[in-house]
Amino acid sequence: YGGRGKFENLNALLAGRSLDRCDWLLVVDDDVALPRGFLDQFLFVADRFGFMLAQPAHRRRSHAAWRVTRRQPAVLARETRFVEIGPVTAFRRETFGTLLPFPALTMGWGLDVHWAAIAAEHGWPIGVIDAVPIAHVQRPPAAGYSRADALAEAESFLAGRDYVPRAEAGQTVAAHRTWR
Repeated sequence: YGGRGKFENLNALLAGRSLDRCDWLLVVDDDVALPRGFLDQFLFVADRFGFMLAQPAHRRRSHAAWRVTRRQPAVLARETRFVEIGPVTAFRRETFGTLLPFPALTMGWGLDVHWAAIAAEHGWPIGVIDAVPIAHVQRPPAAGYSRADALAEAESFLAGRDYVPRAEAGQTVAAHRTWR
């Protein structure tokens, strides 16, 4: 909107608004299909396992850039070392002071591996919620912009910043199959 990128637009939407009474901030792209009852179930599971950043798993036929974000059978949620920038990302209140406002990025690639490093530094558990998988089926990633530009932006953004390397980002720390 207005020639701005996703995170610039999010900052504009959040500018001047107080998040003091919010437990979570959910960022949802416009090209994702959510299952019935998604919000209550998603936040319940994220709260139950104490995640500070969370995302729903991707269904089998969903566009997913990272294997670790694919739904795992018979799993409620997984603590991972990485949570994507979209299509759905949840931020718990305790992260607001550190992660907001968002950097002024157009595509946002690289931001998620930087968040992963920040989460590790703060000891924040982050994860993927398998119990309520989503479908990101309307457009594959990078369909509306240049992949080369997104990679260049990521490289520039990550220069001099901590980030979790790809091999580590793909790791699952714990798989939760029960509520205990």
